[in-house]
Amino acid sequence: MSDNETYLFELDDDLSEKDWNGPKRSICSRCERPELVCLCSHLPSTPIHLDHTSVVIFQHLNEIKRPLGTVQLLSKCLDSSSLTVIRARQFPRKYYPDIYSNPNTYLLFPNANAVLLDDIINESNHYTIIALDGTWNEAMGIYHRHSELQELKTCYVKIDQKSEFAIRTQPTKETTSTLETIAYALRCTEKDKPTLFDDIVRPLKRMVELQLNLGAVVHEAKLSLIESGQTRRQYSKKHERWLMTLQH
Repeated sequence: MSDNETYLFELDDDLSEKDWNGPKRSICSRCERPELVCLCSHLPSTPIHLDHTSVVIFQHLNEIKRPLGTVQLLSKCLDSSSLTVIRARQFPRKYYPDIYSNPNTYLLFPNANAVLLDDIINESNHYTIIALDGTWNEAMGIYHRHSELQELKTCYVKIDQKSEFAIRTQPTKETTSTLETIAYALRCTEKDKPTLFDDIVRPLKRMVELQLNLGAVVHEAKLSLIESGQTRRQYSKKHERWLMTLQH
């Protein structure tokens, strides 16, 4: 398979086969999850088409291996004309010229030049929003390895509630999963869809609820653990300041 193949998703479930006795689990054909933790009742009845936004996710290769990623859920909420997921090692301009050359392409990335998406939303009728999917270290690595990404206009979204993705460690209380960040962005660009944010976040809430019922634990934000001295290793002040830069 090509590293640049799009729409490559695999089952996100932290219940591995070795944890089960008996026959192989039945998998739901729609949400592609074991029937025990099926999410179909919480997904939109049909994938949502976006009128003013094209979402592109550059996904780190490691992310597909991790249990309970959120991009798979997002792909069940949005239709294929609205969402493109690209899993690769590199994301050069020569492979994606239309994305990079579009003057209304914005990278969701909290650098010093990022502007609040709400403040620019009336500049165009259609936007391409790029998100980087992986750990924060991996996302930073993707960004710093690509000069073309650094040349893009960047934006951020105002987060007004704690991440629902409580079973995975977030860098700070103000950072959220890829799915949630995209949902916040679409709340700005797709204002004529008032239920869109809830429609996207609902299956994530249900997934977390199911995993907690099966024994998963709530994770505190990394910055909070550092500040309270509860981390297993010592982190430098430089690392702590870097985490703070993720809070806009």
